[in-house]
Amino acid sequence: MASDSSRKVYKPGQTVPSSGIYKVLHAEHRLPHKASFKAQEKFPQCGKCAAQVRFELMVAAEEEPNEKNK
Repeated sequence: MASDSSRKVYKPGQTVPSSGIYKVLHAEHRLPHKASFKAQEKFPQCGKCAAQVRFELMVAAEEEPNEKNK
């Protein structure tokens, strides 16, 4: 089992590495929640805690096959 310290945490402005559901961790004003992001997007800032928000991948999305390759 992986320890919490081995999990990758992302900051606002960083590129989303893979599509999926991420845990969104705020700086004290809100409990953690889930949000989905697509690969290559940028992680956003929070309207209240700005750049203090962090993101942790919970479930990676499966990539759909390209229609051209069928």
